[in-house]
Amino acid sequence: MVHPLKSGLLILASLLTTAPWSWLNSQLSSLDHRQDELHVALAKLPALLAPQPQEHTGFHSGLAPQADSVRWVQIDLGTEYPLDAVVIIPAMLGAAEAYGFPRRFRLDASNDPLFAESTTLLDQTAADVTPALAPWHIAAQGIKARHIRFTATKLAAQPHEMRRFIFCLGELLVFSQGRNVALHAQVLAPNSVETLPTWSPRHLVDGAYALGLPVHPDEINGNGWHSGISTTAEITKWVQADLGEPRDIQEIRLIPAHPRDYPERFGFGFPRRFKVEADGNTIFDSTRADFSNPGDTPVAFLTPGLRAQTLRITATQLWERSGDFVFALAELQAFDRGKNIVRNAVITASDDTLTPSWSPAGLIDGRSSSGLLLDEAAWLAELAQRRQLTDELATLDVQRAAALARAQHRAAWLAGALLFLVLIIALLLVLRSRRSRRREIESLRHRISRDLHDEIGSHLGSIRLMSELALRDGSASDSLEEIHRLAGEAAESMRGIIWLVREGDAPPLTSLVEAMRQSAAALLKDIDWKFESPNSGDSATASLEFHRQVFLFIREAAYNIARHAHATQVRIEVSWKVKHFHLHLEDNGCGFDVAAITAGNGLANLQHRATVLGGSLQITSRPGRGTRITLEADFS
Repeated sequence: MVHPLKSGLLILASLLTTAPWSWLNSQLSSLDHRQDELHVALAKLPALLAPQPQEHTGFHSGLAPQADSVRWVQIDLGTEYPLDAVVIIPAMLGAAEAYGFPRRFRLDASNDPLFAESTTLLDQTAADVTPALAPWHIAAQGIKARHIRFTATKLAAQPHEMRRFIFCLGELLVFSQGRNVALHAQVLAPNSVETLPTWSPRHLVDGAYALGLPVHPDEINGNGWHSGISTTAEITKWVQADLGEPRDIQEIRLIPAHPRDYPERFGFGFPRRFKVEADGNTIFDSTRADFSNPGDTPVAFLTPGLRAQTLRITATQLWERSGDFVFALAELQAFDRGKNIVRNAVITASDDTLTPSWSPAGLIDGRSSSGLLLDEAAWLAELAQRRQLTDELATLDVQRAAALARAQHRAAWLAGALLFLVLIIALLLVLRSRRSRRREIESLRHRISRDLHDEIGSHLGSIRLMSELALRDGSASDSLEEIHRLAGEAAESMRGIIWLVREGDAPPLTSLVEAMRQSAAALLKDIDWKFESPNSGDSATASLEFHRQVFLFIREAAYNIARHAHATQVRIEVSWKVKHFHLHLEDNGCGFDVAAITAGNGLANLQHRATVLGGSLQITSRPGRGTRITLEADFS
C-alpha cells in the first residue's frame, strides 16, 4: 500500500511537470493541436538524409570585419526565363550543419544586371534565421527574369574567428518548366574566395550539393549498369542509349552508383575521365583532365536546342575498385520538357558485368542504387517544407513552454492548497492507523490469551487428571504415557504461541514456514512425513494475524492426521506468489466420508480458520483412500 503522503507528493509533482494545463491556459490546447498537425504533416514528407561529403562545397564570400557588412552573389541565366522557383541550399563543410549561412538575407530577380529594377522573391532581413542543412524553396509565381541575386545583410561569424564574418552557400538552383536553368550559369561575386577544389563561385551552380540524391529509399536489389572489370585504368569503355528516333533533349543527367555492398564508396564506378556524345557530337569532354568524383550527386549537362537519337558515355580512365578498375552508373537520364525520355531506350555497351543487381536494363529503370528517383524540384520543395515545419515546431515548443509556465504560475496557490490538504489527510490517517493498530494489538492479546487457555490449559488439565489416576492406580504405565504425550503437546503449543508473540508486526513468510515445519515434526514424529516449500528464499511478508491463523490451521490439520488418520505417510506443501498463499496436506490414512463431517472431527475448526483468512478450503477424502486438504488465501 502506497503511503498517502507519498501519493500526494507524486500527484503534485505530476501536476507541476507533465499534466495538461489547458484548463488554466486555453492557449495550450491550440498549441498542442497545431503540434499534432505538424507531426502528421512531417510524417508524409521525405526524410532529410545525412549530409553527403562533397569535394565542391560551394560559394564562400570574402571576409568582413562586421556582421552587418553587406555581401552579395549573382547569377546570369543567359536569357529570360519564366521562373517556377528558386532553391537555396546551405553549404556543408565537415560537420553535419550549415556552414557560414547568413543570419539575414534577401533574394531578388531582375532582367537588369545592375538590379536598378527588381522583384524581391524572399526577404529575411527583419529577423535572424536558424541555420540548418536543409533547402529554402521560394516560389517565383512565373516571374520572368534573367538575373538572380542573393544578398546577405547579416553575416555569420567565421568558426573559431569571432571577429571575422562570412557567408557561404552550397548551391543555387533556379527551376523553369521543371528543370534547373541555373546549372553552370555565369556567376558574378565582387567579393569572394576561391580555394579549389572546395570553394569557388562556379561551385554555386555546378549541381553538386550535400543533400544527396532525390530518391525514395526501398529494398529492391538493383544498382544500375556495370562494365566489365579491367586490370588497368587506361582503357576505353562505353555505354550507349538508342532512343529509337531523334528526340529533343534539354538536359542529360548521369546518376552515380552507390551499391549497398559498398556502403562507404560514394560515386561507385564513376570514371575519372570521360566524355558525353549525342549522335557522335561531343556534348561534354573531360578526357584530358580528371573529373572530381560526384559522390551521391547527379552530374547534369544542359543541352538546349539538342536533337538526337543516340547518347553515349565513353570512359577513358576507369575508377579504381579494389585493385581493379571499372565503369559504372546507376542511371542515365535525358529530359524533354521535364520528362525523362530514356526509359524505353535500347542499351548497348562495350562490355557488361551481369549479376542480379547489375544489368543494362538497370541503367534506365528510373532508380538509383538505393531507391526510386524522384522529381528533383518537387523533392527539394518537400525538403524545404520539412525545414519550415521543423522550425515552426521549435517555435511552438518555446511558446508552449511559456504558456505552461504561466499556467503553472496561476496554479501555484492550488498546488500549495493541495499539498496542505494532503498533509492534513495524511496526519489524520496516521492517527487513525495508530488507533486501529492499538485496537488490533489489544485484540491479538485477547486471542493469544484465549489460545493459552484453550491449548495449554486443556493439556495441563488433562495432565493433572491423568496424574491423579496414576496415583490411585498401581499400574500407571498407560497413564504416564498419556501424561508424556500431553506434556509434549502442551510444550509444542507453548512454543508456537511464544513464536507468535515474539514475531514483529509483519513477519516474513519464511518464519511461518519454519514454525510450521517444527510443529509438524513434533505432531507427526511417528509418521513418515515430508515438508516442501520452494519459496524458502523469498522475502514476502504477511500480517501477524495471517501467521497466527495459518499456524493454528496446520497444527489442527496435523493433529487430526496424527490422532485419527492412522496414516503412515504425510506430504505437506507450502508456496506463495503475488500475495497468494497455497497450503496442501495429503496423507495415506483411513480417510472418511466428507459428507458426514462433524465438529468432533476437528474439520469445522479448519473451515473456521479458512473463513477468517478470507480464503477457500477444499477437503477431499474417501474411506480407505486417504485425505487431501488444500487452503488458498490472499495475504497483504
